[in-house]
Amino acid sequence: MHGLTQAFETKAFLGGIVLLLSYISQSIDEVFVILAVFIVLDYITGVLCGMLRDGGYNYRIAIKGIVKKLMYLVLIMVTILLEYLIAMFTSDGGLSIRVEGAVTTAMYVYLIGTEGLSIIQNLIILGIPVPEIMIKIFGLIRDDSGNLIKK
Repeated sequence: MHGLTQAFETKAFLGGIVLLLSYISQSIDEVFVILAVFIVLDYITGVLCGMLRDGGYNYRIAIKGIVKKLMYLVLIMVTILLEYLIAMFTSDGGLSIRVEGAVTTAMYVYLIGTEGLSIIQNLIILGIPVPEIMIKIFGLIRDDSGNLIKK
């Protein structure tokens, strides 16, 4: 009987994981895809900057960058689960607060801004002429001497 209980627990656990992944996959939309592209572009431009500025590829810094990008996925998953809990608890409490992806989309947009800022900075380091409008969109301003600084 003990083996039967373990089999049921294992199936219930796997079923829960499939349910969670199914819910999370519904939160993946065009904005997530744009974020994924920004993450890849930031990583590539960051590696190129490291090679040009620091005189070569640094394995430790590259791994640190990959870990940081993976932690974005953890942050996104926490946001999606938080949104699910908000929807669940408000509906159970008789309230009807419809978040329907708003919190997750806000997180995606925030991370796109963060990655976009880094991409623009990397492009400037690489000597790529970046239009002033792109510099302003991603939150960079110039000081009195014309050097770019973060807001």
